[in-house]
Amino acid sequence: MEKNNYSIILIGIDTLRADHLGCYGYNRPTSPAIDELAGAGMLFKNCFSQAPITAPSFMSIMTSRYPTYHGITSNIGGTGRDGRMYVLDRTIPTLAEILKQHGYRTGAFTDGGNICGKLGFEKGFDYYSENHNSRGEVEQIPTGEIFYWLEEYSKENFFLFLHTYVVHSPWRTPGPHRKLFLKNSKYCLEDPPTREELIKKGITLTHYQYFLSQINHENPQHLYHWQALYDGAINYVDDFIAKLLEKLSALKLSGRTIVVFTSDHGEEFLDHGVLSHRQLYNELLHVPLIIKAPHFEKPAAINHIVRSIDIFPTILELLRIKTKTPIHGTSVLTTLKKNLHLPAIADAEAYGYAIQNIKYKYIYPRYKNSKVRTDELYDIERDPAEKNNIALEKLDLVEEMAAQFNAELHERVSLPHPRRKIIYLGISS
Repeated sequence: MEKNNYSIILIGIDTLRADHLGCYGYNRPTSPAIDELAGAGMLFKNCFSQAPITAPSFMSIMTSRYPTYHGITSNIGGTGRDGRMYVLDRTIPTLAEILKQHGYRTGAFTDGGNICGKLGFEKGFDYYSENHNSRGEVEQIPTGEIFYWLEEYSKENFFLFLHTYVVHSPWRTPGPHRKLFLKNSKYCLEDPPTREELIKKGITLTHYQYFLSQINHENPQHLYHWQALYDGAINYVDDFIAKLLEKLSALKLSGRTIVVFTSDHGEEFLDHGVLSHRQLYNELLHVPLIIKAPHFEKPAAINHIVRSIDIFPTILELLRIKTKTPIHGTSVLTTLKKNLHLPAIADAEAYGYAIQNIKYKYIYPRYKNSKVRTDELYDIERDPAEKNNIALEKLDLVEEMAAQFNAELHERVSLPHPRRKIIYLGISS
């Protein structure tokens, strides 16, 4: 079967939870361009990430393997680890590598950090840009550089990966976006000082930690402000998406370019008592997935469960590229016609694991941040907010869900465990 003559743009917006987009039912006008993209393509309403943190999640997208099997099971560094980072086993193929082998020009524009090239993310890319914003300065997507790359390679088949931390706190977005949803609110949170200002004051906190330290969990105005900044950042990204789609049209690429829009994980707004992203609830694991492809007959919204690991095989099937690479994912094209009843699992070194189907969600807290370490089971049909833990009432179901996790992770596909390589950057993140 001859491969399709299409290019691919994979857009991964860091820290974007699905339910803050209009196409997923949000009440603020955060995402008109993204909503339009969803309306012209396939909107997957129940897509789930394989980790609640950046590096493991994005590596699962790029390899179609669960974190345990690609080996990037944590972010860079962290308290007491002095910048430790896992590096992808060189024998594990990436999506970019496979596409490059099939003649695609491959390029990536990222904000680095936990998807820095040294972790293995640059594997297979002809060009891998890391725009190292300090998260204390104004965050901007390098639109001009991206459009220049598109113009340069518009006559070739290409794979372009776009990633940004703009939607990650502390949300120093440019122009009117930062205050877009704060017009009727007292501006009550101080902007983080620059890195130099923090150093001069002898403050050892990062910008992110400094910003978090200002939040009073008992003050609803603070939470409102937090969410408004987040939504403004989403709107900035949406503005970029509108410009990108216009650029594709101007270059006459719309008819031969597949656009995939997704995220690595969401953000917590005290949904389960925490700000940030370090738990296994669905405000973090439920991510957007939109696919617009020229050869889709008509737009549709799909309710069946799909996973981030399914993006890799879906792209290859859309391009009619076959590979013998063993993977955990399944092309979502099959779900357009029938429900495959895919289980969604997530796994992170410091937080434990989770598995869910359309009715139940089970969380095993490997290292719980609170004093209570207990299994959690939720009837997500009746309790989608995951507030009523029924694990003690249904111990037989807990056992069954744990067995399903082991079967999905270790038995369904035979994969070797990766060789773990560790390097140190000498920094904390």
